[in-house]
Amino acid sequence: TRVDTMAAMTSAASAVVARPAFVGKTGSFRARAVAPAAPKRASVVTFAGKAEETSRRAALSTFTAAGVALAAKPSLAAYGESANIWGSNTNVSGFIPFAGDGYACLIPAKYNPSRERPFPHQDVYYEDNFDAVSNISVLVEKVSKSKIEDFGSPESYLEQIGYLLGQQVYAGETRSEGGFAANRVSTAAVLDVFTKSNKGKTYYYYEVLTRTADGDEGGRHQLIAATVSDNTLYTMKLQSGDKRWFKGQERDLKQTWSSFTVA
Repeated sequence: TRVDTMAAMTSAASAVVARPAFVGKTGSFRARAVAPAAPKRASVVTFAGKAEETSRRAALSTFTAAGVALAAKPSLAAYGESANIWGSNTNVSGFIPFAGDGYACLIPAKYNPSRERPFPHQDVYYEDNFDAVSNISVLVEKVSKSKIEDFGSPESYLEQIGYLLGQQVYAGETRSEGGFAANRVSTAAVLDVFTKSNKGKTYYYYEVLTRTADGDEGGRHQLIAATVSDNTLYTMKLQSGDKRWFKGQERDLKQTWSSFTVA
């Protein structure tokens, strides 16, 4: 019929007109069609898996441990700087202030306290972390004297404390050779003796080089400082092997030696 014919022609015309518009937008339409959906960030933040929670706990533990390490560094001084397991230099001066029973001094940072007590009345004993031959001793003994001069001159007092330098126990016969006297396998050479006064107290100082026939490192350097305060005799003895003495021990031990003071 005429009506049906007119409807068909109208539909066909609409299709012809609409087609160019569709074709012209094909590129943008396809681009929008293949674009990925935006990630839902909220879901990632809100719903963390067990693995992520574990990593968070590990990170928090790491930061907590680091904070404890930073706070604990000053306590390393009580155990010797050589025990520093954190790997950083916490004491740039190289010495740790030490206060004993009525006395004080500076201890080289690389020295550690030891339970060794080689002498009577020993109050403290420190050893080099790398070489036990190098050590520091402080002896504290109650006496009837009020000052160090009551023990006699520095030379006569050194004879009284000769046991600190070691005593020969060999009683056999030997010839005089290698710098040792006949029937002697040990020797001691006094390199320096002097006195100082500090806050009204006199200190005796000695530097001695000891050698034994079976010793190594060329002998032992011995430094001694002694004084009396409040009827108490304070004696510091420092020792180092000859080889290490010239590789830095002389500087360190003489600093400790000169820092020794009593109340």
